[in-house]
Amino acid sequence: MDGVLVIDKPEGWTSHDVVAKVRNITRVKKVGHTGTLDPFATGVLPLTLGRATRLTSYYLSSDKTYQGVIRFGFATATFDCDGEPMGEDTHPQIDTARVEEIFTRYFGTVRQTQPPYSAKKIHGKPMYRYAQRGIILEGNTKEVTIKSLKLLGVDGSEAEFELCCSAGTFARSLAHDVGHDYGCGAHLVRLRRTRSGEFPIESAIPLGEGGSFYSRDHFSDRLIPMRDLLLELPAIRLSSGDRDRVKHGMDLNLLTSCWNADQYRLLDEDGELVALAQRLQTFVSPVAQPVRWVRIHPHINFT
Repeated sequence: MDGVLVIDKPEGWTSHDVVAKVRNITRVKKVGHTGTLDPFATGVLPLTLGRATRLTSYYLSSDKTYQGVIRFGFATATFDCDGEPMGEDTHPQIDTARVEEIFTRYFGTVRQTQPPYSAKKIHGKPMYRYAQRGIILEGNTKEVTIKSLKLLGVDGSEAEFELCCSAGTFARSLAHDVGHDYGCGAHLVRLRRTRSGEFPIESAIPLGEGGSFYSRDHFSDRLIPMRDLLLELPAIRLSSGDRDRVKHGMDLNLLTSCWNADQYRLLDEDGELVALAQRLQTFVSPVAQPVRWVRIHPHINFT
């Protein structure tokens, strides 16, 4: 089983819980996830299986889309509903126009406050280790990109939103920062990831229904094979000789009509994914055809 399974993570499970369950059901030793979801969050969690685990780092950097709910009135220690309140609930009635104005401040590349309880490492230790000892690291921010942030509705002190952002963005940090700007504190109470890179929620498999879990055959039928992954990258079909060069990690001079890309999928004669390659140089051949000199990615080579 080499490919990707898109799981709809249930509430209360960690991402590692999902990996362990799928590994146990499929009996595949190598299973990786492509972006952590907090236990209270649900939604799209793509898992790489078998040889496709070499693509995990590629998918970790993909954009993510979420729908969630921010509750205004008080902040929490974890920036979400699992943390201790950091003050009394002020029960505000939310001004829609004001929230929309605050949202506009977070479009584009911004610096985001990192949650004290997170796995991000500072001086070799995850931040939650410091927080557990009562040490809060002030001024710890990270640059992220928010591509869109829409207010979907307001109900009392809660605001529903949709967020499209770069990898590494904390939705709970966004809720915390928006609450700070509003002046009454806020925290994240619900979060559902509706897309991760090329994988939408519509293709996700619920991990269990009625307390029963799917079989290995069911997962095998829903597995996205490697030849159907990364279709946004242009493909180059290799000759048998070039495939042998790829096998040995050699650079290639290849004819291609798509010469603006930085990365390519290299396919064998049967259309199976062989490797990912990175552009090194472009030049025009004597027959006026664009030629791409590519380097095989050392970690994403399936020959």
